[in-house]
Amino acid sequence: MTREMSRSRSNRPARSLVNWCFAAILFISACGGGGQASNSSTPVVDARAAELSRVKEAVVPFFETIHIEAGDWLESHPEDGQTFEEYLAIQPTLPTTERDTIVIQPIGDFTSEQRKALRLTADYMRAFYGLRVRLEPEQALGKVPAGMTRIRYPNNLQIRTSYFLDGVLPKMLPTDATAFLVFTSSDLFPDEQWNYVFGQASLESRVGVYSLFRLGEKSKGQAAFEKLLDRTLKIAVHETGHMFSMLHCTKYECLMSGTNHLQETDRRPLDVCPECMAKIAWALNYDPVPRYLNLAAFWKKIGRPGEEKQMRAKAAAVAAVAKAK
Repeated sequence: MTREMSRSRSNRPARSLVNWCFAAILFISACGGGGQASNSSTPVVDARAAELSRVKEAVVPFFETIHIEAGDWLESHPEDGQTFEEYLAIQPTLPTTERDTIVIQPIGDFTSEQRKALRLTADYMRAFYGLRVRLEPEQALGKVPAGMTRIRYPNNLQIRTSYFLDGVLPKMLPTDATAFLVFTSSDLFPDEQWNYVFGQASLESRVGVYSLFRLGEKSKGQAAFEKLLDRTLKIAVHETGHMFSMLHCTKYECLMSGTNHLQETDRRPLDVCPECMAKIAWALNYDPVPRYLNLAAFWKKIGRPGEEKQMRAKAAAVAAVAKAK
């Protein structure tokens, strides 16, 4: 089973459990890559792919080239990245007729702010991926076997990730789930060598468990909530991108770039770069212009005019290039 660790901070450097990454804070912190190349290295370039290769250049001005600071993901985990054309040359894992829904399952005892963040995350993912997204009713954690828990200073109960990945998730996996994301209010750890992780996923099974325990701020107020929301959005979107065979972005500051710590996660934008945008458009049959407009509508709804303006500008830039053909 291939597993990816979501962000992990311990006394040791972040590392993945096999060959996957953290994903967005999910492997927003300790993640490796994903997706297996097919035997053929020849891209499947149809007319739609050719058009996306052309129009993706329209949004290049909106993204900065990635820069690496001390302690960042790429400093300790060199990766080649993945262009749109390279993505076409593999056999990506994609939704099917039977499995066409992203399912989010909350488990635990959440604050009102965490519940709101999860509701908005479901809305954002609908706009981001153009797929059905279902937020399941919250479930209680229940009794966890003693061997699957431990106490960390000062009196923090942590749950071993394998309790979810090997015990809970397989029994709960919905038949229509193309990605099954469990969010818990509990702190997580993968084994005794780690202080904690933000999450872990089995990418072959397209399931993962992620913790909100360390994503929020102790202070109240709108700024604290927006930080919690942004981090939750990035985790959910990044991890789901990996489940669709998207590797880490190494060219741009991108939501699909690997991150090694929360500060690096906070620097990442809330959208994917031109290369990753084209992957989503091709793989999910989701045209860039309506995608950007749907994302703009989301940001307008929650009162973030800066993000709304940028999404509308991207939509206009892509439309102009497409029209000029």
